[in-house]
Amino acid sequence: MKKRAELEAAAAKAEAEWRNARDELSQAQAWRARANAAWHKVVADRREADTDRRKPGAAWDGVFADRRNAEADRRNADAALAALSKAVTDRDKAYSERDKAETKCAEAEARLDAATAAREEAGDALEALQRAKPLP
Repeated sequence: MKKRAELEAAAAKAEAEWRNARDELSQAQAWRARANAAWHKVVADRREADTDRRKPGAAWDGVFADRRNAEADRRNADAALAALSKAVTDRDKAYSERDKAETKCAEAEARLDAATAAREEAGDALEALQRAKPLP
């Protein structure tokens, strides 16, 4: 009887761990989906930006203002460079978040696989015990 109680406790514990691992996996998948959406938004915003080097007439193609002229406005090129710098920073951050989300999701999948194996092992041991000693 003691062995049966131990096996039932182990099966219950394995079931609880499996449910926790499944919940962690679903949370990790949701986080990964949000990170992918943020990445796609950053990429789409970058393609629409005026600071894109591939567009003709962008800040890179312009001639710098004459520094000797007091009325020259050199701030436009600075604004374009600042916007480009912000876009690169945003893209790097989104890429980093996406990478972290992928890693977390892979770890959650590994934990779920381990919990599934432990759950099946405990269930198989309990079934083997029940076949060996049928209940009265």
